[in-house]
Amino acid sequence: MTPELSPVASVVSDPPASGATGFTAKRLVFGLVALQLVAGVLGAFYTPLLAPIARNVGMRDADWNWFDSALAAVAAFALPLLTKLGDVIGHRRVLVATTVVVAASSWLAVVATDFWTLFAAFALQGFIAVWIPFELALVRDATPPEQAESRIAKVSSALTVFFLVGSVLATVVGGQLFTLNGGWDALQNGLDAGLAPAAIVGFRESLIVVLLIPAIISTLAIPAVALLIPRSTANTGAPSDGEQQLGLSGLLAVGAIVVALVLGFGAVKLGGAALVPGWIVVAASVLSVVPFLRWQSRAATPAIDIAVLRDRRRGPYLIGGMFFTVVYSTATVPAVTFFTTDPDTYGYGIGATPADISVIMLGMILTIIVVAGLTTRVNRPATRIWLLRIAPLFFAAEFGWLLLFHDSLWHAVITAILGGIGAGVLVPGLPAAIATAAPAGRVAGDLGVGNIMSIAGATAGSAIFALALHDTADSTVTAAPLSGYLAVWIITIALAFVLTAILWSARPPLADALVLEVDNVR
Repeated sequence: MTPELSPVASVVSDPPASGATGFTAKRLVFGLVALQLVAGVLGAFYTPLLAPIARNVGMRDADWNWFDSALAAVAAFALPLLTKLGDVIGHRRVLVATTVVVAASSWLAVVATDFWTLFAAFALQGFIAVWIPFELALVRDATPPEQAESRIAKVSSALTVFFLVGSVLATVVGGQLFTLNGGWDALQNGLDAGLAPAAIVGFRESLIVVLLIPAIISTLAIPAVALLIPRSTANTGAPSDGEQQLGLSGLLAVGAIVVALVLGFGAVKLGGAALVPGWIVVAASVLSVVPFLRWQSRAATPAIDIAVLRDRRRGPYLIGGMFFTVVYSTATVPAVTFFTTDPDTYGYGIGATPADISVIMLGMILTIIVVAGLTTRVNRPATRIWLLRIAPLFFAAEFGWLLLFHDSLWHAVITAILGGIGAGVLVPGLPAAIATAAPAGRVAGDLGVGNIMSIAGATAGSAIFALALHDTADSTVTAAPLSGYLAVWIITIALAFVLTAILWSARPPLADALVLEVDNVR
């Protein structure tokens, strides 16, 4: 992986425009790498273990989508505030604080035996989403304006590679270790014997041992961030009165809209599609976006800068991130639960074990690493834009393949590779485009707007997928129906084409970035 270190090192080895004083290039590189390795571990470690974790707290497969939707509602309050707070008081301070919180949440996941404890653990882990915005903001602060576009794109790709190295390790260790130490067999044998998961001693002990790994790793990240990540000096010092407000009223309104959307879909889920009050709440939350945007356009400290969304060099990448979250992240959960469904019992699925899921995820992650690594060597901005525009088509191909072929492990691996190609371009490419176009001192804030859009996509996507994967009449059945899975895949294909159209409407971000930098100097 040595070649991928060079883009990061080259950023911090140049004379900095601001920030990074007193920190060597090597120390900063190690700090960025350490944080992304930890983020990669936490991002992938739990995925092969979704089924046993769900059984441990009494959840059914379709409930993971409601779980994700509720987590997105929590993030709607916290993440935009944190990104704006980082722009005001310093990115390193918020990075250290969120690293401590994430480590604590990993330990909470170890001891979780009920839904709400697990909910709290995973909700707090959502703070990982602010790490990349702050890292790119630190890089932007240390990079001369004329070099920003190239350097940020390369660093974003390089950090994606480091993130995925951690994901590879987590995917292999998590799923394989749980299977090898007998956890999966103990769970299956116990369920066959009519035991509740909490009463299956071997299963619980095995799960705890495995979950200790991300808890320990995330704890080790705290000193790495505190000692290696430099403070940004791009902030002007004490915030003004307007900055102190941080647009809190707008942030609370965003959270209220997202929570209302989740509650509305939840009411429909519990009461059935014919429940009129649930749909009224859903419609009201959607329609409230219009007056909210008008209000934000007049606010002195808006939670969402509407001008950013209208800018064709910034807006399409921010809006595109909303759809990308659905076709890449949100669609992963129903895919995993489908793969783990037992075909002998339900007539569909591939009966994958956590070890099998780790193989499938490994195929995707290795593909992303290769593609993201290759993008670090793309120097022409026009080529990077072209790659962003065609990347969503691979998600359409992924789920199109899954519609036709979905009854063997190799079919699942092929879908993972197709999705990995698209993700290898978009995971580093979208935040790099946003960070490049943002004015100095606004990188994390603009990426925070991207977080809001992603949260909205995750909330709506998770709720829609949960409705498609409706519960069966038999409450003892944990698997979702095949018709629901087919509907999820068709919806995902359509959204992939929508994402393609959005990114084709975007203009290269470089010109705006340079103009904004010149304006700031003036």
